[in-house]
Amino acid sequence: MTSSKPGDDAQTEILHDVDYPLDVPTTSGGGSGTPESATTAFPAAGTTDYSRFSEAGGYDTAAPLPFGDQSTTIEPAPRDEVSRRGTTDLGLFVLRLVVGVLLALRGLQKLFGFFGGPGIDGFASTLTEAGFDQARLLAIAGGSVELIAGVMLVVGLATPVAAAALFALVGVGFAMKLSDGDPTPLLSDTTRGLEGSVLYAAVLFALLFTGPGRWAADRKWRWSHRPRFSGVVWLVLAIAVGALIWYLLNGVNPLASISDSAPVTAG
Repeated sequence: MTSSKPGDDAQTEILHDVDYPLDVPTTSGGGSGTPESATTAFPAAGTTDYSRFSEAGGYDTAAPLPFGDQSTTIEPAPRDEVSRRGTTDLGLFVLRLVVGVLLALRGLQKLFGFFGGPGIDGFASTLTEAGFDQARLLAIAGGSVELIAGVMLVVGLATPVAAAALFALVGVGFAMKLSDGDPTPLLSDTTRGLEGSVLYAAVLFALLFTGPGRWAADRKWRWSHRPRFSGVVWLVLAIAVGALIWYLLNGVNPLASISDSAPVTAG
């Protein structure tokens, strides 16, 4: 090596004196056992044995990489684990509270005459005038169902059973008003029309298909939050029981008086 600057020869000698060993295998030729030349050729595929490396404390190639086989897809949470909004539960509780208390008070009116109610004798007389047989027994049963089912509705205990029983009673009362000698209009200025029964039936129908919500004694039951076919089942049972009571104890077709009903007014 030549240099045009002073001191380059000294640097060249230092570079020549540095030994750079090659960490590559050497081959022996002719069986003489003396290394002829170094080679940088890689070993053939499949000939490298890593077992000794893992036994010596190196990385075990038999084990999968900690990140190689892991799924990177985040599965969405199931629909049933997604909690319902608290405002919906509050709304259902208020709905149950108001309707349950009102119907329970009506049961107290029929059974004990509280709050200006007719009592058992007065209610039985009303049922007799409406054409029912076994009026007193029916009066006791109807008042008891309204009282007990109303309390159950407020607490949220066995809500579908309570709502279905009350729905059947409301249906019987609706039929009584339709078959009365003086047909009751849907809306009235002077007397109570059918709107009360319609509102009760609508609320009870809705509770059968929404459930009582989480603010209820039934909150641990799946059907209390996401009723599927149970609402249809209890609705059919309620209609069947109401129709059976009317058919066996009264037998008058309530739809016959609809054509004679007073016109609907916005009273």
